[in-house]
Amino acid sequence: MLNIRVLLPLALLILAFPARSESPGCGELVDLAAEVRAMRDHDPASGVDRGREFLAQAGEDCPTGEMLLHSAIASNLHILGRSEAAVEAVDAALSLIGETDDPVQSAAVRRTAGVIYWEVGAHDRALEQYLAALEASRAAGDVAGAARAAGNIGNLHNSMGNWEEARDYHRQALSGFEEIGWQEGVAGTLVNLGALSARIAETLEQAGETSEANAEHEANLEYNRRALDIFEEIGNPRGIAYAADNIARALIHLGRVEQALEFQRRSLELRREVGDTSGIVNSLLTGAEAMLGLDRPGSALEMLDEAESIVPENNRGLLVEVLGLRTDAHERMGDFESAFRVQRRLISLNDAQAAEDLAARVEQLQQTFRAEQLEQELALQRARAEVSEQRARRQQLISTASIVSVLLLLLVLGLLYSRYRLGRRVSHTLDRAARTDPLTGLSNRRDMTEHVDRAILRRNEDNEPASLIMADIDSFKRINDTLGHQVGDQVLVHVAELIGKQVRGVDVTARWGGEEFLILLPGTREDGARCVSENLRRVIGESPPQINGRSLSLTLTFGVTEIEPGANFNDLVKRVDDAMYAGKARGKNRVVSAGEVVA
Repeated sequence: MLNIRVLLPLALLILAFPARSESPGCGELVDLAAEVRAMRDHDPASGVDRGREFLAQAGEDCPTGEMLLHSAIASNLHILGRSEAAVEAVDAALSLIGETDDPVQSAAVRRTAGVIYWEVGAHDRALEQYLAALEASRAAGDVAGAARAAGNIGNLHNSMGNWEEARDYHRQALSGFEEIGWQEGVAGTLVNLGALSARIAETLEQAGETSEANAEHEANLEYNRRALDIFEEIGNPRGIAYAADNIARALIHLGRVEQALEFQRRSLELRREVGDTSGIVNSLLTGAEAMLGLDRPGSALEMLDEAESIVPENNRGLLVEVLGLRTDAHERMGDFESAFRVQRRLISLNDAQAAEDLAARVEQLQQTFRAEQLEQELALQRARAEVSEQRARRQQLISTASIVSVLLLLLVLGLLYSRYRLGRRVSHTLDRAARTDPLTGLSNRRDMTEHVDRAILRRNEDNEPASLIMADIDSFKRINDTLGHQVGDQVLVHVAELIGKQVRGVDVTARWGGEEFLILLPGTREDGARCVSENLRRVIGESPPQINGRSLSLTLTFGVTEIEPGANFNDLVKRVDDAMYAGKARGKNRVVSAGEVVA
C-alpha cells in the first residue's frame, strides 16, 4: 500500500500541470464567432476579450473561423469607440477572405468593414465593401445578406442627401428581412427609415416648409415606436436604446420636450450599461437639445461637457454636433466670448470636413461610374452570348436571328443612353460648383451674368420688367484692416445670409466683387426695387454680426436701376454701379436710383 505522504505531493504536481485542451474545431469556431458578435449588443468589452481568447486557441486550418472572429472583435471595438483597433481587426478579417470559399460569411465581413470604414471617414473603401457584399449575397441567393447590404447602402445614400435612393434601398432591406422573418433586421431597418425621415424633415425646416417637416417627424416617431416594440419583444438593449433616443429627438422637434426626456433618460441608462460610447454621446446630445428647448442652458452644458470628453477619436461628425449645441448654450447664457471661441473651433472642423467630403464625393462618383460601367459591360457580354446561342441552334430561321439582332441593338442603345445620363449627372455637379461663390454660397459673376442676359432677352421680347440692385458694404476696408480678413469673411457671410432671407425664391443674388452684391429682381419695377433695397438696408442695420462678444455695426449703400428695352449688360451694370457710388458720395447708408444720377 502506497504511503499517503507520497500520494499527496504527486496529486498536487498533477494539478499544477493540467492537460491542455484541444483547439476548437472549425464548426465550433464559427459558432464562437457568432457568440462574440452577439455580445456587442449587451457587453462589447467582454466580447473583445472573449474573441481574442478564442482567436488564441484557434488552429491554422480554419480560415473562415479566424476571419469571423476578427470581424466579431472589430464589431465590438467599433461599439466601444476604439476606431483604430477596429480598423486593424477588420483589415485582418478581410485579408483572410481569399482563403475561404463561403460567400455568405465573406459578405458579412465586408458589411462590417463598410460600417467601420465609413465611421472613420474612409468613404471610398466603405462603398467598395458594401457593393462587393451586395453582389456576393445576391449571387449566393442569400436574402438576409443582400438585405443587410442594401440597408448599409441606404445609410450611405442618406448621409449624402440622396433621399430617394436611400428610401429605395431601405425598403429593399425591409422586404428582405420580412420575407425571412428576422425581427431584429426589421426593427433595425425601421430605425434607418426613421433616420431618413429625420434628415428630410431637417431639410424641409431649413426651406421653411413647417407642415411637411412635421409630417416627416411624425413618420420618424412612428417608425421608431414600431422598432422599439420589436426590440423590447426580442430583448435587445442596444436596439431599445437607439429607438428610444430617436423617439426623443422626434418629440423634441414636435415640441413635446418633457415627454422626450423620458425616452432620452432610458436610452442613456441602457447605453451606459452596454458600454456603447458613441451611443452615450448621442443620448447626451439629445438631452442637451431638450434642455435648450426648456431654456436650461446650464444643464445642457453639463451634458455637453461629458459628451465632449468621451467623443471617440476620428469621429468628427459627433464633435461638430457637440460644438454646435455648446455654442447655442453659451449664447443663451449671454457668454458670447465662450460662444465665439467654440464657434472658431467649429468653423475649423467644418472646413476640414468639407475638404474631406468633397474628396470622398469625387471618389464616390468615380467608383459609381466604374461600377455601372462594369455592370453594363457584363450585361452586354450576356446579351452577346445569348445571341450567339440562338444563332447556333437556329441558323435556318433568318427571321428569328433578325429579331435577336434588333433586341441587341436596342440593348446597346439603352446602355449608351445610361452612360450618357451618368455623364450628364457628373457634369451637372461640376457645373454647379463652377457657378457658386465658395465663401458665401451665392451665385458668382458667371452665373449672374447669364441670369441678367436672360432677363434682358425677356424684357426685349416679352416686355417683362426686371430690376438690378448693387449693394456695397460701407467702410469694409476698415473692417479688414482693423479686425482682420477672417472677421471680414464672417461679415460677408452674415450679409449674404440676411439678403438670402429677405429676397424671393425667384430672385438671384451674387457676390459681385470683394464686398459688392448684385441682386436681380425679375418682374419688378424700379420703385419695387427701391422698396426691397430700403428693407435690406433696414434689416442689415438692425441685425449686426456678433464679433468677439460685441456687435459690429454695419451699413450698406444701394444702387438701383430698371432694365430698359434695348439695354445691354455692361451698360446696366455701369448704371447701377454709378448709382451706388453716387450714394457713397452722398454720405453712404442710403438707396440711390439710376434715374436720380441722370437727373
